[in-house]
Amino acid sequence: MKDLNLFPQKDGVQLAKITSKRDLNPNNQPEGYLITSSESEARRIIASLRDSKFKGVIALKGSDDAFNRRAIETLKIDYLILPTGINLKDTLKQRDSGLNHVVAKEAVRKGISLVIPMNEISDLTGKNKSLALSKAIQNIKICRKAKCKLKIASLANNPKKVISEIGRKSFGISLGMDSHMSRDAAVF
Repeated sequence: MKDLNLFPQKDGVQLAKITSKRDLNPNNQPEGYLITSSESEARRIIASLRDSKFKGVIALKGSDDAFNRRAIETLKIDYLILPTGINLKDTLKQRDSGLNHVVAKEAVRKGISLVIPMNEISDLTGKNKSLALSKAIQNIKICRKAKCKLKIASLANNPKKVISEIGRKSFGISLGMDSHMSRDAAVF
């Protein structure tokens, strides 16, 4: 049961959340990094990680369609964490979920997996939760059509918020994944 989390876990990959290059600690190297900063700062962080011959996982917290497209096309990352989308504006014909067919096809070409963060969705309530779920459903449809790798991660801060592999699989199936896609989405 591999999972992405923000704390050390036996069966998971620990990501250290960083926002600037100063947060990199050469003495304590985790299994991976979750970059939550602007595009220019993310470029500096990734360049310094590649220069130091870092072999772990590099994940980037996504934003709108334009940011995600530039990130996938130009940055060397392993995972793009999709936004829950409650701050993104919807158009008349389509929800702005941070993903479109161009970004999905480019992710397939570069071998980048897209990740739905369960912790952010489970913390929402009411209308915001329904908007986040509808955007996740749209992302699943886009990924299925483009044959893009889509993962579901807990990204929990503590052991109490970790969602099991079975829970993540059933979440994927309830949002419209087929059984093969949900099986692959729950394992990293």
